[in-house]
Amino acid sequence: MVPVIRITDATWDRLKRWAEPLEDSPEDAVRKVLEAAEEHLKCGQTSFSKRENKIENKVNNKGNRIHQGLKTPNQTYRLPILEALFKLGGKASADDVLKAVEEKVKPLLNEFDLQKLSSGMDIRWRNAAQWVRWSLMKEGFLKSDSPRGVWELSEKGINEINMGEKV
Repeated sequence: MVPVIRITDATWDRLKRWAEPLEDSPEDAVRKVLEAAEEHLKCGQTSFSKRENKIENKVNNKGNRIHQGLKTPNQTYRLPILEALFKLGGKASADDVLKAVEEKVKPLLNEFDLQKLSSGMDIRWRNAAQWVRWSLMKEGFLKSDSPRGVWELSEKGINEINMGEKV
C-alpha cells in the first residue's frame, strides 16, 4: 500500500513549481525537491577539489554554463524576494531587495551560486534572483510598470504575503 500524505494548498502550490507542467507527477516533484536538498548537503560535505572536478565534467563546450543541478534552484528566491519587498515597504531598489534576499538565502548558497557569470558582470545567484523577479512580475505578484531599477509588490503580491501563503 502506498502512503498518503496530506499537505496544505500553499505547500502543494510550492511543490508544483518544482515540476514540469503536464510532464511530472507529484512523485516527480517530490523527488526533484529531495534531490536538490541532497545535492545541497553533498556540496557542504565534499572537498573543494572534488567539486571543482565535478564542475569541469558538467560544463558545456562553450565553458560558460554549469549543469543545472550544481546551482541553487531559482524557486529558492521566490519567497525571499516577496518577503524582502514586504519588509521594505512594498517598494525598493533592486539592490536593496537583493541585499535583503542575500541575507535570507546565504545559508543555501553554494560556491557555484557565488561565482561570477562568464560575462563578468554579475554573480550567478543575483542573476537567478533577477530572473525570478521577472517571473513574479509576469505572474502578477510584482508590478510591471515600476520605474527602472525599482521592484514593487502588486496588490496580488501584498495579498499573498498578508494571507501568509507561500508563493
